[in-house]
Amino acid sequence: MRYTSVVSNQGGLSVPRLFVAIDLPDAVKDQILRLREDDLPPARWTRRDALHLTLHFIGDASERQARRYGQALQQVEASAFALQLGGVGQFPVDSRPRVIWAGVGNSPDLRALREAVGRALQHSGHRLERRRFHPHITLMRFKKPLRRGLASRWLQAHQDFYIEPFIAREFALYESQLRPGGAVYTKREVLALSPP
Repeated sequence: MRYTSVVSNQGGLSVPRLFVAIDLPDAVKDQILRLREDDLPPARWTRRDALHLTLHFIGDASERQARRYGQALQQVEASAFALQLGGVGQFPVDSRPRVIWAGVGNSPDLRALREAVGRALQHSGHRLERRRFHPHITLMRFKKPLRRGLASRWLQAHQDFYIEPFIAREFALYESQLRPGGAVYTKREVLALSPP
């Protein structure tokens, strides 16, 4: 597997908060952002540069742990594969939403990559979350749960949201830093998937 080390937080005082994710092509981000034309106040929309598909959330990690995770992820063997976005939904599912998302097809290739990433993280000492994997792209968040009727109307209006399949060619180990304008994500390691 080919990889690129992007940043190093040598000597940084803050503890990195890490996750592993697939970045989206610019054309896909452009299509997602068209949903903003139908705003849903008081939503805080995900910034264009922050749109991604999370494979595994790691959480706070020391710089040493972060390097160990990056090295472990270099051992992941997987091929590039097609991803498809379609539909919209909310979290939590059965109450007033705090998050609105775009769905991602949970293909066998996506599950295989996620499992391979999970094994690599476990072998490097990380305890995996037990939550069921629900692949999605976070579109917007609400500081307070939104009134159910507002969300229902928006979700109904966009239930047929669909983006043509695209090829996922890499994944990355990200670092998240909380800033006044929201979280800023930086790629620490970029890991290329093998040609299909």
